[in-house]
Amino acid sequence: MSADVTSRPGLGVPDLGPLLSPATVAVIGGTSKETGLGARTLRHLRDARFGGEVLTPAPRDGLDRDVDVALLCVPAAAAQEVLDRIDGRAKFAVVFASGFEETGGGSLTTTRGTIVLGPNTVGLYHAPDRAVLTFAQAFDSLVDCRRGSGAFLVSQSGAFGARVVTAAARYGFHLDGFIGSGNETQLDACTLARGVLAAAEPRVLLLYLEGIRDAGTLQALLADAAARGVPVVCLLGGLSEAGSTAAASHTAAVSTDIAVTRELFEAYGAALVRSDRELVLAGLGLSLMGRAAGRRAGIVTGSGGAGVVAADLLGGAGLEVPVLSAGLQERLMAHLPDIASPRNPVDVTAQTIGDDTTLEKVCATLRESGEVDLVVVIGRESQAAAAGARAGAAPPTVVATLDRDPATVRPRIEAGEVVLPDLDSACRVLASCAPPRSGGVAVLRTAATGRGSLDSDPTASGSLRLVSDAGVEVAGWGSATTADEVFAHGERLGWPVVLKSDVAAGVHKARAGGVRLDVTEATAREAAAALLASGVPLIVARQLRASMELFAGVRRDPQWGSVVSAGLGGAHVELLDRTVAMPAALGAEHFARRLAAELFDRVPGRYDGLAAGLAAAAFALADLADRTGAALVECNPIGVVDGRIVALDARVVR
Repeated sequence: MSADVTSRPGLGVPDLGPLLSPATVAVIGGTSKETGLGARTLRHLRDARFGGEVLTPAPRDGLDRDVDVALLCVPAAAAQEVLDRIDGRAKFAVVFASGFEETGGGSLTTTRGTIVLGPNTVGLYHAPDRAVLTFAQAFDSLVDCRRGSGAFLVSQSGAFGARVVTAAARYGFHLDGFIGSGNETQLDACTLARGVLAAAEPRVLLLYLEGIRDAGTLQALLADAAARGVPVVCLLGGLSEAGSTAAASHTAAVSTDIAVTRELFEAYGAALVRSDRELVLAGLGLSLMGRAAGRRAGIVTGSGGAGVVAADLLGGAGLEVPVLSAGLQERLMAHLPDIASPRNPVDVTAQTIGDDTTLEKVCATLRESGEVDLVVVIGRESQAAAAGARAGAAPPTVVATLDRDPATVRPRIEAGEVVLPDLDSACRVLASCAPPRSGGVAVLRTAATGRGSLDSDPTASGSLRLVSDAGVEVAGWGSATTADEVFAHGERLGWPVVLKSDVAAGVHKARAGGVRLDVTEATAREAAAALLASGVPLIVARQLRASMELFAGVRRDPQWGSVVSAGLGGAHVELLDRTVAMPAALGAEHFARRLAAELFDRVPGRYDGLAAGLAAAAFALADLADRTGAALVECNPIGVVDGRIVALDARVVR
């Protein structure tokens, strides 16, 4: 039997068909006691009415025939020996035992083609094939193998993943499949997820990742999912708040791993969530309703207070709650009493919310108006039909009940009605269906070819030359070693000027007292003498009057490679928190779209072209970093002068 050995990290994606839909399964070991891992797995297969053939060879016997999946239910000390006996006979070996890399032990190996899932995995579950290939007790209640949601979960933590599967089932959201990747000796979670996309063709892919082990593999997964039109929702643990290669860097201070990771996900239309509850609710929404056409939300309520809270929740999730047009308000009021409010939220009043006939007319008028892309109706669980809250409805519509338990709405969701037990969960479900804010999937950038490395940190003047040669406009400047030269440069450039000590770029000039602003013809010689007393040459730069101060930079990250950042700049860049940071691989066009959305589109027409100009400057710096091997390149501040992007200072750090 031949097996696809390209499953090992970095060598490709295996065909997971035999793993998810096995015709033959061997359960090896752990069957002599009722509580053994093998016995529990056999019980799951029996109770689920698995249709394939199940073998139970003794661990010492190996396999005398080929099988799709071998489940190794033996202790860690015996795992490699048993794996050697079945290597080449099983397409996949699922190793349940722990006590390997996670405790400082060795890893498992195969040489004849068998692909290892785990070790330290709880296994997998694929409801369409009734393949409950797991010993986990959480699946005792899932052997009925309810399916049809189109959702699949891949989790680096098997126990946590099993909890997510059972939590989803409490809402009536039954996942079609689940895989726990465990120690990932051969199959990491992102590679497994790519295999799931091809073999299971899910409508929604859910992930739990305990940190990012390989950025390239994650990016390949997100690209695959985007190409297939499959939404990805990820709960990501292990993110750190910093990761800088240079001290006191503005670029590092605002380019946290969280920000960069979030930008990567948004670039591919994927979502990062913060809890297992959000993971379940987002998966439920996308499974039942898919993507909406836009981000405008309509609210129908019988309580003004509930409508206000819903508007706050939806706004906090990034949705718009627009005021409805006068014409639409008039059409809505044709069905409502005079005391109602049709602006949005549409408050139909407490006396009307219980009238399903009227509610149906109001909801139909709102949903067919073209003025909203998503709708939440705050009412009773029995009002899904009147509200139009059905799976696949356009626009996506949710009924929010108040203070119910998930068990209350479970039968509704299983019947295809979109009813949630509380207002918060309903708004989260609805928000999950909004389209990505990224403006389209990024086109990947090819990094500039490196031609050498820097022997040392360039000086401030050397940094300005490198940045200028890279194609970024730099404010006029000159070098000076005497007060007379300072004065001459001032006459040439025009007063006032800025004086800066020409120290290594790794030194923060302002903090070291090496900067003088607003130097005029009258004060030039005195200011120059004071700075030159340190024995360091000066830079004399024209002091431009900028209409706005920005910054742009790139840092070298061990995980992401080049990371670009840009935003509002100046001396307090860390405090302004108006930046965009992302892997440079996502490209200048995507960066410009994100800068426009986050910084410049809030005042239409006033800042046209600035996003593209700032993105171009940032990626010129990224090319410079790629060519030279610099760990950090940044320009702060960048001035907007007559609509042009002009660097007023620069740092290049080895």
